[in-house]
Amino acid sequence: MESTKVFTAFYSTVLDQEITAANYASICTFSVTNTEKIDQLGYYFLSPSGKEKVMICLACARSLRGKKELKKLSPGTVFFCASGSEGGKHLSVWPYKCLDVTKTDLSTSEAESTLCYLEEVLASLKAETSSHNISEKMSAAVNQKAVKIIAYKNGTGYKNGQLIIASTFPLLLSLCTQQLELNRSASRLYTREGTLILTLQDLVLCAVRDYFRKQESEERKEGATAVPGPSENASVFSMREKTEEEEMKTKSPSSVMTLEDLNLIDDVLLTIILRNPIEVWVSSGEPFLPFDFLQNNKRQERQKWLEKDKILADLDTMKHRIRQLQGRRIAKSEAATLVPTKSPLQPVVLEGGWTEETQEEMKLMEMIQRTEMHLSELQALQVKRSSPVSPKQLIKGQRSLYKQPAAKRVWAYANGGTAEQGAHAWGKTITELLDSCTVQLKMPQPANILYTTVGERLQTWDEIERDMIVCVSAGQPFMSRKAVKNEVEIRALYARIRKQQGPESTNIIVSPSEKITEKVSMNSSLLALTYKSHADATD
Repeated sequence: MESTKVFTAFYSTVLDQEITAANYASICTFSVTNTEKIDQLGYYFLSPSGKEKVMICLACARSLRGKKELKKLSPGTVFFCASGSEGGKHLSVWPYKCLDVTKTDLSTSEAESTLCYLEEVLASLKAETSSHNISEKMSAAVNQKAVKIIAYKNGTGYKNGQLIIASTFPLLLSLCTQQLELNRSASRLYTREGTLILTLQDLVLCAVRDYFRKQESEERKEGATAVPGPSENASVFSMREKTEEEEMKTKSPSSVMTLEDLNLIDDVLLTIILRNPIEVWVSSGEPFLPFDFLQNNKRQERQKWLEKDKILADLDTMKHRIRQLQGRRIAKSEAATLVPTKSPLQPVVLEGGWTEETQEEMKLMEMIQRTEMHLSELQALQVKRSSPVSPKQLIKGQRSLYKQPAAKRVWAYANGGTAEQGAHAWGKTITELLDSCTVQLKMPQPANILYTTVGERLQTWDEIERDMIVCVSAGQPFMSRKAVKNEVEIRALYARIRKQQGPESTNIIVSPSEKITEKVSMNSSLLALTYKSHADATD
């Protein structure tokens, strides 16, 4: 002791006692000290990157013995065990088998409360795994009654419903996937109101609520049909009817019924309720689409089609009108005059007379152009729409059920061949389409250029349409079937001549004629004279 300058035998603090007890009981010292760094014995090993030391206490070192290359820390090292920090990620085995070091406080002040909490958790786990509870759950599962439903696809309303009977929820989902022919496995069920159903008990609870709701509505109708007395006023009777409806809503069993209340319902009544099938809408993960939303979309779609039909009828009427005006103008007007021009393509132009359009024709032509532009915009919107539900009109939190794929399929054939010898090829870009053509057509060289059937080169992805016929080339120019046959005939003729008359027969030397040589010599002499005169002038 520094104040008296003497030694006290067996002097120790509470922290020293906790650390010593933890080391003897093989408990991580982090459970005692938390984030406080202390001077203690320990070991370290290198992290997987080999750049930092991971320091651990004696208990953690015993659990990692033989699994890590441990080295003893030098005396006087101040640290806290890495099993409770971020460095604990490097540990493959914790000192505890079931507990978390960071959530287990074993200090002197908190040890008793931690022990009580762990004993309660252990007792609850034992109760859950007891044979009595397991037998009750098994009997409940065995006694579960089969449920009948009428399943519809999400987003189709009441179309093509399928009757399905099942006693477990996974079986119910698998039968919905099979009978409704869904592209993906069913994962959710919805009621008419959009309530999500994830278990068979939720489905039964919805059926019971619907039954009591129908009973309440029938009782309200019977009460509403009662004739009031002669002394009662109509306004008083209507106010009384409203208050009774509000009381029925607040006290109705269908609004407050929970899963625990199902056990209180009579089995006979439950059998009567489940006798009728329950209407549900099956989803593969997408949110529920309400009926009014789909009806509005169908109504808007119908209005657009009617608008398009009206535009087409008006367009036909205007075109017929302008044809009549043109015919009358040609019949009544004078002959046009012929005006010469300097253009070699059109040396004579007609002016005046029946060629001059009237003001009514010009206005009608402008109206036709505007109508055709509006019609083309409507058609572009209808083609662009990939699903019955427009993405712009979807409510918040919902997405379209189907999206048009970006890949395009074409019918490809090799350059110089015929379309009957082709095959289908797919791709999202021109590069992927060329690779697919190389594989599908089994080309000896990789495909490099795409042509149309008339020889026009396709250079951009927008020029390629779905299910169009394309010609694939490895780099050679476009060749039709006739050009290939001509080339084959030329090669055959060349080989035939060499075979019949010898190899020297094809060694042809072409020399210019005498007239060409005379013209070349005259041009060269004139060029020399011109150059000489130009040089003299510059001098």
